[in-house]
Amino acid sequence: MVARHTWLLPPVLAVCLAAALLAADASAPLHLEALLAFKKAVTADPLGALSGWTVGAGDAVRGGVPRHCNWTGVACDGAGRVTSIQLLQTQLQGALTPFLGNISTLQLLDLTENGFTGAIPPQLGRLGELQQLILTENGFAGGIPRELGDLGSLQLLDLTTNTLTGVIPSSLCNCSAMWALGLGINNLTGQLPSCIGDLDKLQIFSAFINNLDGELPPSFAKLTQMKSLDLSTNKLSGSIPPEIGNFSHLWILQLLGNRFSGQIPSELGRCTNLTRLNIYSNRFTGAIPRELGELVNLEALRLYDNALSSEIPSSLGRCTKLLSLGLSMNQLTGSIPPELGELRSLQTLTLHDNRLTGTVPTSLTNLVNLTYLSLSNNSLSGPLPENIGSLRNLGKLIIHSNSLSGPIPASITNCTLLSNASMSSNELTGHLPAGLGQLQALVFFSVGNNSLSGSIPKDLLDCVNLRTLVLASNNFTGGLW
Repeated sequence: MVARHTWLLPPVLAVCLAAALLAADASAPLHLEALLAFKKAVTADPLGALSGWTVGAGDAVRGGVPRHCNWTGVACDGAGRVTSIQLLQTQLQGALTPFLGNISTLQLLDLTENGFTGAIPPQLGRLGELQQLILTENGFAGGIPRELGDLGSLQLLDLTTNTLTGVIPSSLCNCSAMWALGLGINNLTGQLPSCIGDLDKLQIFSAFINNLDGELPPSFAKLTQMKSLDLSTNKLSGSIPPEIGNFSHLWILQLLGNRFSGQIPSELGRCTNLTRLNIYSNRFTGAIPRELGELVNLEALRLYDNALSSEIPSSLGRCTKLLSLGLSMNQLTGSIPPELGELRSLQTLTLHDNRLTGTVPTSLTNLVNLTYLSLSNNSLSGPLPENIGSLRNLGKLIIHSNSLSGPIPASITNCTLLSNASMSSNELTGHLPAGLGQLQALVFFSVGNNSLSGSIPKDLLDCVNLRTLVLASNNFTGGLW
C-alpha cells in the first residue's frame, strides 16, 4: 500500500496567509469605491484612459484578485491591495478626489502631465505607505496641504508646474525619508522653512520660478547629500553660506535670477563633482574665486549680470570640460587670460560689458568648437588674431565698442557659419577683406564707426541672407555697387 501524505502549512504561515486574504477581502470594496470616486471626479477623458474602469455583476474578482487590479494604470500587490496608480500624459481633466486617502496601501501616485485642477486633497496625508507623489504639470491650485507632512514613508514629492500658492509648509520637514522635492514653476511665497535641514537625505531640491524670499536658513548647511539644487528665479537674498563646500555630491547648482549678494564663496571649489554652476543675475560682488579652477568637471559656468570686480582668474583654464563660460555684465578688469585658450570644448564665451583691457589673446583661436564669442563694450585694444578664421564653427562674433585696431583678418572668410558679425565702434583700418561673399549664413554685418577704407566689395551681394549692413562712419570710397 502506498502511503498517503497530507501537506500542511506551518501554523504561523497559515495564520499570515489567512490574515492577508482577509485584509485583501476587507480592503477591496474600499479601494474600489475610491477608484470609482476618482473616475467620477474626472470631467474629461479624451483618450479613454478610464474607459475600462467599470464593474459589472459577478465580475468583481478575476483569478483571485479584484478586477480593478487589472484596470489601466492600477497595480496591486499579491494580496490584491492597490499599491500604485500611474496615469501619465492621459489628458485627464477634473478634480482629484479625497477618497484616494482611503487607499491605505498606496505607495505610488503619478498623474504627470494631465489637466487636474482645484486643491490637492489634504486626505492624501493619510497614505502612510505612500513613497512617491507626483502631480507635476497639472493645474492644481491653493496651498500645499500641511497634512502631506504626515507621510512618513514619502521619498519623492513632485508638484512642479502647477499654480500652487502660499508658503512651503514646515510640516514637510517631517518627511525624513524624502530624497527628492520638486516645487518649481508655481506661485509659492514666503521663506524656505527654517527646518529644511531636517531633510538630511535630500538629494534633489527644485523650487525655481516662484516668489520665495528671505535668506537661506542656517539649517540649509545640513543638506550635504544634495546633488541637484535649483532655486532659480525667486527673490531670495543674503549670501551663499561657506558650508556649501561640504556639499561634495553636488553636481548642479542653479541660483540664477535672485537677489543673492556678498562674495561667491571660495569653498565652492571643493564641490568637484559640479557640472553646472549658474548663479547669474544676482548681486554678487568681489572676486571670481580662483578656486573655481578646481571644478574640472564643470560644463557650464555662468556668473554674468552681477557686480564682480576682479580679474578673470587664469585658473579657469583648467576647467577643460566647459561648454559655456559667461562672465559678461560685471565690472571685471585686467586682460583676458591666454589660458582660456585651453578650453577646447568651449562653445559659448561671453565677456561683454566689463572693463577688460589688453589684446584679444591669439590662444582664443584654439577654441575650434566656439559658436558664440562676445567681447563687446570693453576697452580691448590691438589687432584681432590673424588666424581667427580657424573658428570655423563661429556663428556670432560680437566685438563692437572697444578700441580694436588694425585690419579685419582675411581669414574671417573661413568662418562660413557666421550669421552675426558686429564690429562697429572700434579703430579698425584697412580694406574689407575679399571673399566676404562666402559667408552665406551672414544676416547681420556691422563695421560702422571705424576707420576702414577702400571700396566696398561687390561680393557682399552674394550674402543672400544678409538683412542688416552697417558701413557708416568710415572712409570708404567709390559707389555702393
